[in-house]
Amino acid sequence: MFLSKRSTLNRAGSDQRFCLLFLAVALFLSLGVGGCASQKLRDARDEFHAGNVAGANQALAGMDDYPTRDRLLYHMERGTILFNLAAYEESVQEFLAASKLITEQEVISISRQTGSIVTSEWFTEYKGEYSERLWVHSYLMMNFLLLDQYEAALVEAKQALKLFAVFPDVLRKEYAARALIGSCYEFLLDYDDAYIEFKKLFDDMPQKKNLARHLYGLAWRLGYKDDFGVYTPYLSAADMEKVQKADSTELIVFVEIGRAPVKVASNIIVPPSIRFSWPKYTSSPTDYGMRVKNRDLEATGMTVSTDMGALLRSSLSARAEIMIVKEAARVGVKEVIAQAVGRENGELAGAAVRLLFFLTEEADTRGWETLPGGLALVRIPLLPGKHRIELDVFGGAGGSLGNIILPEFEIQKGQKIFKSVRWPVRKMPNNPPEKKKMDPQ
Repeated sequence: MFLSKRSTLNRAGSDQRFCLLFLAVALFLSLGVGGCASQKLRDARDEFHAGNVAGANQALAGMDDYPTRDRLLYHMERGTILFNLAAYEESVQEFLAASKLITEQEVISISRQTGSIVTSEWFTEYKGEYSERLWVHSYLMMNFLLLDQYEAALVEAKQALKLFAVFPDVLRKEYAARALIGSCYEFLLDYDDAYIEFKKLFDDMPQKKNLARHLYGLAWRLGYKDDFGVYTPYLSAADMEKVQKADSTELIVFVEIGRAPVKVASNIIVPPSIRFSWPKYTSSPTDYGMRVKNRDLEATGMTVSTDMGALLRSSLSARAEIMIVKEAARVGVKEVIAQAVGRENGELAGAAVRLLFFLTEEADTRGWETLPGGLALVRIPLLPGKHRIELDVFGGAGGSLGNIILPEFEIQKGQKIFKSVRWPVRKMPNNPPEKKKMDPQ
């Protein structure tokens, strides 16, 4: 009888220690999830969105020991920050590292996937939404064009085309990237492939007038007279005359507008201890547009913009079915484990395990948070000489949100000038990095 009582006491003590251990693990994991994105990454994002781009870069400078699961975020965030600092060569290196990592991630780690069945997606390596993977190539295209590296830009354009082939429905409304791809072909004088890409974009875009002028110009250059009738309903006689006389003198502006939505957790609690948690994007407005305000231009240019928020939401939705199946499997596996622990160690231990799983069931809300809400490609034909260009940013309802005034510049006959701007305007360092050009080799 004495042994039985001692056994009971030992059993109770064991249960208490078991529960305390699990609660400690739960607290540790909860804190671990909350602090997954390092403080430096959070600082960098805060500084960036406060307008202090140099401070954002400083926050991430010299980091070599970033958590493996967030390496892709580190490269994408720093690449965007450096792009906004006009440090294009350094930005290229970050985005090339991101592109390489995405390729490596295509080989799925079975062990990591199995681990996330029991814990959370937070503990797996972040692979990026489908649209984020595409925008790595978009930023590389823009960087290379700003560095006058047309052939390197075309290499990235072809990488982007592969993603469009894999995710055609998800990425169909990525208009700016598709215009970038067509432009990369065009800048290398490959007018046939440029015409093919712009024509596919023209067929998908709801607003066709801007692109009609550009396609009319390409068709005129290629001698595709049978196609003229597709574009002439959108053009005036004066437009058509200007296109036929236009040379290649041109200003090309990459415009980042506003801020993309961020992911937040959405939860459903099924009493007493089951919790479903999945990510969703905030509903902040991201539908922006861009128009050139100057009235004394040689001709109306081409402006193509993308609603980045809409693309992020469509990318997340495309993964929804996989996430739901995985979430349901995870809930089932956790309950089986909790029941097994309860049978072996008592109901209190089983309850502690359920509490642990309840607390650690967190939606993976990681994402590329320095992305703009809209991305626009603006191409403006110009006459040689000095120019002062003003761009008007407008929202989804068409109302003006603000202006971007480019510093006065001079352009020579046949020259192409590339610029990148962001609205709202960021505070730049007193001595911004010198624009570097990459060694063609």
